[in-house]
Amino acid sequence: MKSRQRVQDPAVTEIGWAGGVARAADEDVRELPRVERRRRRARWFAGGLVVLAVAAVVTLLVRTSLFERVAGDPARGDGAGQVAAVPAGTMLDPAKPFASTPVARWADGAAGIVVPPAEAVDGFSAEQVTETTRSVRDVLVASRLDPRLLVQHDPAGYLALLAPDARRQLEPLFGGREPEVQSLVSLVAGGNELLPVEAKVSGTMSVRAGDPGELVVHTNYVFAYAFEPPRPTRLVDAMNVIVAVRADVDYVLRTGERWTPDSRGLWYADASGFAYSIGCDMYRKGFLAPAATEPSVTTKPDGREPDAFFDPTAPLPAAGGCRT
Repeated sequence: MKSRQRVQDPAVTEIGWAGGVARAADEDVRELPRVERRRRRARWFAGGLVVLAVAAVVTLLVRTSLFERVAGDPARGDGAGQVAAVPAGTMLDPAKPFASTPVARWADGAAGIVVPPAEAVDGFSAEQVTETTRSVRDVLVASRLDPRLLVQHDPAGYLALLAPDARRQLEPLFGGREPEVQSLVSLVAGGNELLPVEAKVSGTMSVRAGDPGELVVHTNYVFAYAFEPPRPTRLVDAMNVIVAVRADVDYVLRTGERWTPDSRGLWYADASGFAYSIGCDMYRKGFLAPAATEPSVTTKPDGREPDAFFDPTAPLPAAGGCRT
């Protein structure tokens, strides 16, 4: 069963601020407002090595369907985005946790987030486009890779990169309402530790014109995190402690007199994605924990193999399977 939320539009025009969250309860998916004149719905899903977990969404409902196996990221020629088939049951090397996984050749951390070439877009110069994509890159690093948010759950650095009104809308969601913001950020569950290696990252960023005064930056990335195995167990299937988060998020730069001063800047918009090889209980609470931390799991849908879930260009899952 799904649940929906509606609030007023997140951006403020010269009419002024119209906020307030009106929440309606069900169970798996939550909706926040889309930007002005955008009301597309979608869903956010989570899955495991032997789990496919449904979780809550932030900002807007997001639409997803299942990964198909592909060779890799066609935008890269260095092999960094390629997905390698991995034999089931490959054991974990804590010093090189990704070596036996489909993401072994991906870039480390922020190196996997590459901005597109600078080109002018309707109403925006090449210089403005470059500045905006670099800002979006900083947002992705702050929201998915920076330990201050990822581990310490301190959103200040991430929120500081957004427009003041966007910041005010998101800030109350940290500290008790994390399921409502998890489509935008990654948060490690308390009691779980990451191995001392950088996350692996693969994906793309593209730019298009939006409504007047808007530049839309679409981001499409998979972030793979390596967790410390549950003690005292050390020798485990590598995929039992790797969590993959797929995040397709539009960020929108708003400029000009159409917007009040506090609404000018960078906003979040449509968001979709899922998490794979995930602890369902923690994910429902808005946090990341590996599948190995939970004894009760569901089976893989359609008999898919693990490497089928790591390509950022493939369709997103259409359904989830964590038991409620």
